Amino acid sequence: MRSWLFRPVDTAPMAALRIAVGLLTIGWTLSLLPDARTFLGDQGVQRGLPQVSGGAWVVPLGPPYLPLGLLLAAAVALVLGWRTRIASLVVAVLLLVVQRRDPWILNSGDLLLRELAFFVMLMPAGETWSLDARRRGMERLRAPWALRLAQLQISALYLFSVWAKVRGHAWNDGTAVGIALQLDDLQRFAVPEAVATSLAVSAVLTYASLAVEAALAVGLWLPRLRYPVMLAGIGLHLGIEATLLIGWFSLAVVSSYLAFVPAGDLRSVVRGLARRGTPVRAAT
Repeated sequence: MRSWLFRPVDTAPMAALRIAVGLLTIGWTLSLLPDARTFLGDQGVQRGLPQVSGGAWVVPLGPPYLPLGLLLAAAVALVLGWRTRIASLVVAVLLLVVQRRDPWILNSGDLLLRELAFFVMLMPAGETWSLDARRRGMERLRAPWALRLAQLQISALYLFSVWAKVRGHAWNDGTAVGIALQLDDLQRFAVPEAVATSLAVSAVLTYASLAVEAALAVGLWLPRLRYPVMLAGIGLHLGIEATLLIGWFSLAVVSSYLAFVPAGDLRSVVRGLARRGTPVRAAT
């Protein structure tokens, strides 16, 4: 266990996750900008609403475009790996602060992005593919304990998701997906009524979703199963993304798979992309 947590390893998976979280944060922030005054401003819809139950707290932001601009700048710095420790801290804190300004508009995608940013903040994520590493002129092996925490979180996400679903009725009787496809306010693209209301189609999709999530909870740890279950997970979440309006959840959870990709495979992909992008010089 000590070796698994603290033996220095190649930090490429941490760097890949850092870049993904930075890009997601940029997209998340830009998507919020058009409605920032409405959802986050002192005179917006949050004014006069009751506090969230359970003792949760709401943060007064002041002019909302200032923290959003700072968050956007920190996310760009995170992608580039410039002052990575500071940038990751700013991203994690500002995601928390901005999201707590109006908890009523959040969904699981927002919360997952915030959790991933927190784990990246704990990682030595600037050791690879970063301006920090270029400035130092070297890459270093580092302890992966924060990466392990992120991996455990993703595995637990699927494990408890399956556990919660099988304890209900709609997932056990095969109607859960069919019900979701008939929610008009969540539809991205209208699914044909014959498909959405078909008990057979709903049962197949419902049980397949449960099987994929259960496989992901375990298979991400097993080298022989890792890539097949990742592909199944990507297919599942892209299918959800194509049909339902669920915010940033699908992109965030698919990006989290980078925590499980071996460093050698990531470096092979990057080298392949670099060779493909190298201009060919004509012979003289």
